[in-house]
Amino acid sequence: MDKILKVAKRLKTFTLDDIVMFCDIDADTAEKFIQDSKNIKPAGNKFEYVETIKTEDKFKIVGKNIPSKNSDITVVAACEIFLDNCKNRNIKINTIKAYKTFINAHIIPYFRNFKLKDILVTDIENFRKVMQNKQISERRIKNILTLLNQIIKYFQNEGYIDKTCIFEVKRIMDISKRQIQILTPEQLAQLFKITNKKYPYLTPIIKNLITLKQPLNTILTGHEQQKKSLKRKIRKDFYKVKQELGLVNYMFDDLRFSNLDN
Repeated sequence: MDKILKVAKRLKTFTLDDIVMFCDIDADTAEKFIQDSKNIKPAGNKFEYVETIKTEDKFKIVGKNIPSKNSDITVVAACEIFLDNCKNRNIKINTIKAYKTFINAHIIPYFRNFKLKDILVTDIENFRKVMQNKQISERRIKNILTLLNQIIKYFQNEGYIDKTCIFEVKRIMDISKRQIQILTPEQLAQLFKITNKKYPYLTPIIKNLITLKQPLNTILTGHEQQKKSLKRKIRKDFYKVKQELGLVNYMFDDLRFSNLDN
């Protein structure tokens, strides 16, 4: 029947006899086709061909519902996948290192035997209490719980597990900041007595720190690798000095708030 449409399109206006003659078909077949065609319309005592314009959609609806796979993925495997994904998201190396520390030192030891889908908010609360009993700082606990929340949300949003564990780590009071400690003249004299005897390289560094009133990172010279190596040595040796002085929570950079004139 394509022949009828081709003839009709060429003639524009025509009669039934025209179609019968040019297409060499019987009148009944031609008449039935004309009546059923969307491209041929009556025009008085004749017919005319009407071009049907196809409209193309400029947009379409794409379903974004993610069916939950309710995967049996373990917390250990989920953490590994999460860390690999972090590498592909241009997250800073130091941040990824912190994530690894939190995961290996705290999250995996507690949730080692858990499947990710089985974790409930009550488990998160129990995890927090365990960390508090270990006397981990509130700031660190908050960071660990925030990371765990990120991991759970990632697999929820990817459709691996149902959203049965949704929580927010919300501060209910300000976390007190560590107070800067300033050494008394007696403590400072005892400090130099120890460094002069056991760690003589530390004495000029400490004096520069106090005189310049700047943090350790600023006063050290040399290339980056040398500075990192020296900082590790300073932290290690100064820890021993702190023990002798009985200054457990004292920080090396607090020295810049002391005064050599006292």
